[in-house]
Amino acid sequence: MALVDEVKSRSDIVQVISDYVDLDTSSRQPKALCPFHSERTPSFVIYPDTGNWHCFGSCAEGGDVISFLMKQENLSFAEALENLANRAGIKIEERNNEPRKKPITGLIEANEIAADYFLSRLKAPMGEETQAYLADRGIDIETAARRGMGLAPNGMESLSGHLKTRNVKASTARDAGLIARTSDGSWRDMFRGRLTIEIRDARDRIIGFGARTLDGSEPKYLNTPQTDAFDKSSVLYGLNWAAESIRSSNEAVVVEGYMDVIAAHEHGFTNVVASMGTAVTGLQLDALARHAASGKAGAAGVVILCLDSDEAGEAATMRALEGVTVELSSGHSRGIEVKVARPDGGKDPDEAIRSDPDNWRGSLNDAVALLDYMIDVKSKLYNLDSGQGIADFANDIAPMIYNVPNDYDRDRYWLSTARIAGVSEQRLKTIVDRPRGASRIRGKRLRGAGSDRISPQQASAALESSTGSPLEEHLLSLILQMDDLREHAIAMPAEFFHESDNRALFTAWQSSSNLGELSDELGEDLTKKMHRFAERELPPSDQARLIEDVTQCVRRLRERHFRRIKELESEQLKQLEGEEAQELLDRSLLPNENLRKVMTGRA
Repeated sequence: MALVDEVKSRSDIVQVISDYVDLDTSSRQPKALCPFHSERTPSFVIYPDTGNWHCFGSCAEGGDVISFLMKQENLSFAEALENLANRAGIKIEERNNEPRKKPITGLIEANEIAADYFLSRLKAPMGEETQAYLADRGIDIETAARRGMGLAPNGMESLSGHLKTRNVKASTARDAGLIARTSDGSWRDMFRGRLTIEIRDARDRIIGFGARTLDGSEPKYLNTPQTDAFDKSSVLYGLNWAAESIRSSNEAVVVEGYMDVIAAHEHGFTNVVASMGTAVTGLQLDALARHAASGKAGAAGVVILCLDSDEAGEAATMRALEGVTVELSSGHSRGIEVKVARPDGGKDPDEAIRSDPDNWRGSLNDAVALLDYMIDVKSKLYNLDSGQGIADFANDIAPMIYNVPNDYDRDRYWLSTARIAGVSEQRLKTIVDRPRGASRIRGKRLRGAGSDRISPQQASAALESSTGSPLEEHLLSLILQMDDLREHAIAMPAEFFHESDNRALFTAWQSSSNLGELSDELGEDLTKKMHRFAERELPPSDQARLIEDVTQCVRRLRERHFRRIKELESEQLKQLEGEEAQELLDRSLLPNENLRKVMTGRA
């Protein structure tokens, strides 16, 4: 019997799922409120005879005991399989007739050794200055130890030397992101002269570190680079502490930084996590949705974004919020409401919490819906006493309104935007650039030629019914203004741009070496758009952060593209029967595999 089959046969699906949800077992098929979306009437059904489950509600999810655990605990297939094998008393090493370690086990062990070393340095005399810094922020040495803080000494080989004494191979330390090879072939520590902070996953394993400078040098924060254990785009700092509280309250609060999370939890705000930067990715939203929408019966899940409110970070924050609207329109975090809260006085959450916890709690209670917040903030960027200002404001907001899935909410946002602009709703709709195409994407039948699989090119053409893409525009602004970023975006397929003008501009940029050459190749309209992107104000940032920004943009565009292809193929599949449907299903393996690679960080 294959390992997977053995694990499934020895795993009681009812017992496993009952550890996470309250089941009604009065019938042959136990029922429950679905843990993956908010609902009032049970639609989640388990079929013990076949070992499967299915939700007949809005999420329409289903699968076996392995897929349930993957979704519930945000695990990979291998991790879920190992978890169930352990439950069933199956030793994977013995089952495979050879000792076997999971690939990331060695990385986690190396990180644990590093964490112990960093803590010992913080407690040593060399850590007195760092202890004083923490004390100024209300953190004593006991709290620092409990929250996984430490000190990376300033020596080039302090940690690498220690790892050698603990028999950690240099290759393992390198793969864990703890050391790097220098030009002369020697090894150096990745973090030096910095306060270190453990980053743990939802299973409480140390998967990486954040490190803050203590001397004012840039960058202020460094993170463990991408490893097999650490993917910044999917990790939420503090989720290991916050998961239970988020489930019980159906609410998650997202802040930007490590210190924000630590201050929050130390002051009793136990449902707080950090995105480890301004941007909140689709993968992070999905993880938050799984937790926030899986608690109280009938309660809607809420995610509150509480980002820094200083003026210097305002532009980055607005881009991040625009990015969230893009992710939400791409299908992320279905079934939850996203809100925005901003502390008073331009304080970041850490400072706001420490100075006045009650006031910060009040800012969370006063959080407003994401699009309401965007409409209010953007209305202040335009001169609404002029016709051109009203038109610019309306066209800035319109793409976000068109992406609202609910008709009632969409009408409400049109009305509120019209009131702010001081015009009638009817007049407002006449001055905005409507999406191309007569219907929304999800209502189209994209059959094409026979039952052929939808190509990336076909998908891109279909997706042009949604106009305006803040994420696409932000990437174009970055690469048009920063020549040094060229190598980080040049290889991205142009079809990842779903807006036709943006795609044409990117294609021209790929084949040109400067803006002058671009102007010669483009028509008047595209040239104007190019100059608008090239002149768009970008917030001050160091090179490492800019590279990270571009990399995340590329990743999110790639994820969005293949997710949309999969959605479009699903719509097409519903229109087909018999052999045609099977043929389409067989031909859908490529985009599904691409999406899987993107979601797991291997694309």
